[in-house]
Amino acid sequence: MIRIFTSTFIVLAAMAATAQEGSGTAERPDTEGQKTHFWRLELSGGPGVYSGKAHRSGDWMTKVTVEYETPMTERLTLGLRLLPALLYEQDGRGEETVWGGGAGVAARLYAKPEGYRGLFGEASGHLVVHKHQIEGNTSNLNFLTGLGLGYQFGNDLSAVIRWEHLSNAHLGHHNQGANMITAGIGIRF
Repeated sequence: MIRIFTSTFIVLAAMAATAQEGSGTAERPDTEGQKTHFWRLELSGGPGVYSGKAHRSGDWMTKVTVEYETPMTERLTLGLRLLPALLYEQDGRGEETVWGGGAGVAARLYAKPEGYRGLFGEASGHLVVHKHQIEGNTSNLNFLTGLGLGYQFGNDLSAVIRWEHLSNAHLGHHNQGANMITAGIGIRF
């Protein structure tokens, strides 16, 4: 789990360094005529994939995300996220469906410094509290981290593909994490 948090931190640091390098300044961009923040609503979900000792290929995760995204440089935005709904369905093993919610942060680096549109990479981390437990994971408090690649369209719709990892960081006695490949559709306003 430490490797995942370290990797996420390194990606966030690299995104920030790249964004500052491209803009020539660490100050917020000149936003005359542009929005200085965005709200984003997203629905995403996808199947579980092989996760070490745990067979997750029949599992499925779905979540709703509400985000307040703020530009930090010409290409980098940071967002505060609320996960009002997270469902993790465990396929046919007699385990209960996991449901809950949480909150977290996201960093998004856009390929071009033109209105926060086009291709972007993102890294995110969330704290999730839920009812029932994931098989092989003895905690109802988990961390959801992710890395994604997406596209922000000119009509404020977005699409993203993510690799996500749900794990308790060894806060419980057992920590068989779950990996998912998810796809999301969002709208910002």
